[in-house]
Amino acid sequence: MSIMWFYDEAREMQEYQHLSDAVRRLEGEYLELRILLRDAEEALRGEPDSAFLQTKVNYLKKRVRDIEQLGPRLAADTPLEIALFTPPHG
Repeated sequence: MSIMWFYDEAREMQEYQHLSDAVRRLEGEYLELRILLRDAEEALRGEPDSAFLQTKVNYLKKRVRDIEQLGPRLAADTPLEIALFTPPHG
């Protein structure tokens, strides 16, 4: 008799796959925006009078905040898919 654990079957569960894909896309977009923001802020330090760079930094900061509101779990210690689909430890 073999015992199946959630972790063995998780990749086969369609709901888990959909959530995992959505989370991965959100994380990818968040990471890309953070990198663009870092680069834009660095460029702005070199040209502090640039209206274009200031607008770009403000836009990217807004996009990062928007994603953080959509996915507050980005800063969480436990990934959402683990919290939703795994039994509690104990």
